[in-house]
This record gives sequence, C-alpha cells and structure tokens, in this order.
Amino acid sequence: MGLHHLIAKLKKWIKILEAKTKLLSSSFLLEERCRFLSVFSISTADVELPGEFLMPKSNIHSHYYIRIAQFMPRVELVQKHNMSARRLFIRANNGKIYPYLVVNDACLSDSRREERVLQLLRILNIYFEKRKESSKRHLLFTVPRVVAVSPQMRLIQDSPSVVTLKDVMKTHYVKKGIDEDTAVSLYYERLAAVQARGEQSTHQVLRDIFKEIQSTIVPEVVLKEWAQRTYPGAADYWTFRKQFTTQLTMLQFAEFTLHLSRLSPEMLQIIRASGRLNVGYYKFEIDDNKGELDANRPVPFRLTPNISELISPVGIGGVLTSSMVAAARCLVDPKFSVDSILRAILRDEMISWHKK
Repeated sequence: MGLHHLIAKLKKWIKILEAKTKLLSSSFLLEERCRFLSVFSISTADVELPGEFLMPKSNIHSHYYIRIAQFMPRVELVQKHNMSARRLFIRANNGKIYPYLVVNDACLSDSRREERVLQLLRILNIYFEKRKESSKRHLLFTVPRVVAVSPQMRLIQDSPSVVTLKDVMKTHYVKKGIDEDTAVSLYYERLAAVQARGEQSTHQVLRDIFKEIQSTIVPEVVLKEWAQRTYPGAADYWTFRKQFTTQLTMLQFAEFTLHLSRLSPEMLQIIRASGRLNVGYYKFEIDDNKGELDANRPVPFRLTPNISELISPVGIGGVLTSSMVAAARCLVDPKFSVDSILRAILRDEMISWHKK
C-alpha cells in the first residue's frame, strides 16, 4: 500500500470517528461521578478558587481571596488543546461562575516550563499597570490560571467563548463546502508533482504553491470576515480589532524579548467575549546542546496574511508600533529591576535543563 493510499484511508477513518464522537453525550451530571463535589458548599470547607494565590495582589487587597461556594451540577466534555477535557463550572462567593478545564497532561513533559513562563507574565503585568503609557493603553498579558492537581492532571482556567484560528478556518470551509484537509492535500500534491519532474523544491517553488493555496482555498480575508460576522456593529468591531492588536503586540513583544517559543497560528486562542488573546504552551526557547536561550530565528515575530488583513496597515503602523514601544520603555525602567526577576525564573529553567 502506497503512502497516498494510507493517508486517504486515515482521513476517511478520522471523519468516521469524528462523526461518531458528535453522537456521544456532550455533558454529564457531577453527582454521577463525584457526589462529594456535588454537595460541596462554602460551609463544608473554606477553599480558595484554584489559582487564586497565583494572582499578585496589592497590600490593600492582600487579605481578600475568592472562595468556592459550590460546584455547578453539569460537567461538559470539550475538545481543547488538541485533547479531550472536562469543563467544570465553579460558583464563587462573589456570585460569579468560573469555568475550569480538567486536563490530563500525562503526555506533556514541559508543563512545568509553561507554568514558569505564565508566572513571569503575571509579574510583568504589575509593572505594566504602574507605568502611565502602558496603563492607559491597557497593555496586559492575558494569563490563565493553571494549577497542577497531580503529576498527570491540571486545572486550566477556561472560557466558553474561546475560539482558535482552526475553528475560524473550519467555519470558512463549511460555508464554502470545502473539505478541511483540502489545503494540506493540495500542498503535498503540488510538491509531489515538482519532485516527479526531478526538480528541486526551492523557495520560489514553495512560494508559488503557497500563493496558489492562498488564492484558491484560504484567502487573506477569512479572519476579517469572521470578525465582521461575529461583531456586526461598527463600534464592537472597532473595539475588538483594537483589543486584538494590542494583545497580539504583547505576545510578539514577549516572544522576542524573552526568547519564548515561536507563536504558531494553532497556539493562538481568541476570547470572543473580550477580544483578548491567550496562548497555550509558551516556554523558553533553550538550545538543547548549549543550555542557552536560542536567539537564532529569521524574524523576531510573524504576521500572517490573515492577521495583517484584520489589523490593517493603519493598525500595524499605529497601535501595534506605539504599544510595542510603550511596553519596551516600561521594562527598561531601572526601578522595576526586571533582571532580578528573570534571574530567579531562568535559574529554575537552567536546573530543569541540567537534569535532562
């Protein structure tokens, strides 16, 4: 059996399994699996919300922590972070409901490294709030609460309104009646045709294939059209686009200055309710041989054609540039002593690398 036939059969079985998965129940009652949590209340025990102690607080509010009032009765089964997870809803003593994902991370060996990056971003948020130029632009990282319950299990703060760029593309494919693997299949077909002629896959050939896919299957306006459908009002769309731009600026700034792992499109998560951006699996980019931060990359960060079309040239030259300059000026302020924070966190990173 050839490789193409094997791939075709695998794609067929993936569709069959996805169809069968959609027929399964998408939720269950908490009482059926864990009666103790279903009857838990604030009178049972005084328990803080997961990850509450991770959030830095000022001296004025240091004594106040949000506590668990009860667990909501229904648990949802969702597909997040390329795996199946359970979504718990926790009602706090302030009346708000906080959703959390129960994720089995037994296959992820770098989860502790990811948590170190998240803790660094939480600390940097304090500095951005204190500086006038960054505070008035609302330049803050969106950092979810991540709590390790066991070596294999984690609780991750979630939002039901989160969508990924993959979800946006699926919506586009369904609207056009195109199979979601068409772009990948076309790429390998064109690449196989080039190799069959005995030619080399040069940068020009790859660029031509990319332009063909872009013009026929994935146009540059997919993300922009999705945003216009999601936010039909002019004020809502303008607010979302500005929030999206400032959030993307912070992620790109952190990726370049802190030598984080490259921001791939599949890592980006959009919170529709607020326009904020969340990134999964950020960690320090460390050379496995030297144990040093890897700064060898062709460009500091990337703007895909769809993201550039949404932000527009005015946004790139205006909001994105000014926000990045304001963030950089904040961190070079000597009174914040950012280098001492970096030494403490990178020390743990170096110890982790040395143990490997």
